[in-house]
Order: sequence, then structure tokens, then C-alpha cells
Amino acid sequence: MNDLYNNDCLTALSQMRKKGMKVQFTVTSPPYYNARDYSSWTTYDDYLSFLTDVFSLVYDVTEDGRMCCVNVSCVIEPRKSRSKESVRYPIPFDLVRIMCGIGWKFIDDIIWEKPEGAVPNRNGCFSRHRKPIAYKPNSVTEYIIVFQKPTKGLIDSIIRHMPDEIVEKSLVKDGYERTNIWRINPETKSHHPAPFPLELPSKLITYYSFVGDTVLDPFMGSGTTCIAAKRLDRHYVGIEVNEEFFSFAKERING
Repeated sequence: MNDLYNNDCLTALSQMRKKGMKVQFTVTSPPYYNARDYSSWTTYDDYLSFLTDVFSLVYDVTEDGRMCCVNVSCVIEPRKSRSKESVRYPIPFDLVRIMCGIGWKFIDDIIWEKPEGAVPNRNGCFSRHRKPIAYKPNSVTEYIIVFQKPTKGLIDSIIRHMPDEIVEKSLVKDGYERTNIWRINPETKSHHPAPFPLELPSKLITYYSFVGDTVLDPFMGSGTTCIAAKRLDRHYVGIEVNEEFFSFAKERING
């Protein structure tokens, strides 16, 4: 099953659920809260409600016992004037609460560390005056939060039910990540304003799915998750509402 939907993810996921479609793994990065031109919500609560609706549908179309990895980070809303404070939204921490409320099991948190030069500088003023309380570190990390849809038995039981030849083909090679801190450079050349580096979904797909599985990305963007799935002998389902991004992703995936 290789499917691409140029539609909003709530509609596409609802269609998948109605058809009884199932996926074995999800890798995605939801739009930043009001931090990009293509993402805008009236309130933060509206944004969290949107995430609840999306990942409830992802839960419904996910096979029991299988995983969902969500790449998120805290987002800073700049202050509107000198007399106002900026606001930092704890999206990763709110997401865990939302996902567990839906029924997902929290499994792991992976830290994606970027080079300091790749992120905005937040401590320019502090570096000059060094006054306590005004300290603000540069945010060089994002979270990849790993969830599992519950099932009877342990993860070992899922592996035991897979054909031996599939397990053998899916074995993780030497050089895998041994800790939950992954140092990966961000993607700098892309048609999309917030692209995945290919290395990120490639690692996740390798570690959390089997050859022949179907990988879902409900916020496909430029198609990087689907490209990684294709290269790793998995099937893919990609959903992208923006027509321009969808056309670019489709060209990349089929290229």
C-alpha cells in the first residue's frame, strides 16, 4: 500500500478509518503552533484540540501494539511590544498528556540535538550584561516522543508473530544509536520551510518497523518520511493539505 493524499489530515484519516485501512508505524512532525506562515490557530487550546483529533484518528488506523513517533519542540511566541513578554509553549509535554489521554502508551523520549549555529540566538543580550533571571539558553534540541498502541502481551509477542524471514531482513545493523540523544544536522536545502533531515525518519523507521510495514505521515510536507520508507522497503501513506508542498513531495517520492 503506497498512498498519497492531497487533503487535510482529518479528512484523509477519517477516510482511511472508514475503509478499515491499517498502518504499522507513524513518523510525523505536526505544524508548529503559529510559528510558520502555513500554521495558524486562534488559541493554543485550539491547537492542542487539533492535535487530539489528529492523533485519535492515527490511533484508530494503527495496528495494535505498533508505534507512533512524533517530532515536536517548544515554540516561542515573540513579544508583541517592549512592555510584553514572549510566551514559550510546552508542546512536547502537553502532547504526552494528550496522547496518553487518547490511549497511547508513552514509551520513550529521544532528543534531537542540532548544532548551535543552526538555531536562533536567544542569549545575545545576556552575553553582554550577565544579569540573573534574564538568562535564556539557545534551544538546540527537539523531542521525538515514542508511543505505542496497547495490545495484549509484550513487544516480544509482536516479534514472535512476525515471519522469521521478515525479522531477519529487518535486523538493525551496527552503528545504531545507543542513547536517546541523536546529533543530526537539520535540512538546509528544501522546498518546505520546516523539513525533516532524511536521517531522522530513516533511523526511526529502521528501529520501530519491519520490512513490508506501512509507514504513515499525516503531515507529509516535502515527503521525506515517505522517501525514507520507500528506500527501506516499507510501504507508505503520506497526507499533505498544501497543494504546492504535495506536488513537490510527490515528485520527490516518485523521482
